[in-house]
Amino acid sequence: MKNTSNITITELFLVKSDWNHTFIGQISRQITENNIVIHGNVVVEEGKIWCEGESETDIGNKLDTMCVLKLKYGINDSYGISIDIINSPYFLN
Repeated sequence: MKNTSNITITELFLVKSDWNHTFIGQISRQITENNIVIHGNVVVEEGKIWCEGESETDIGNKLDTMCVLKLKYGINDSYGISIDIINSPYFLN
């Protein structure tokens, strides 16, 4: 039987960096030949965090940790060094 479905299922979940910061993230799955790859992403303030993992728990732990690094420790707050490529700044941070 041929599968002709064009439906994509996306799961929503909460990412917590502390008691005052909670964000909505999404999980999607991609089926390869022998594996299921799970992707997770969340929009945090002015940026987006995404990762891959083997399970929902793995994705949740990674996104929680990255949110703490972003909000509490200011990772990527510095613009770092940039170079111009085709008249656009390319940031090397």
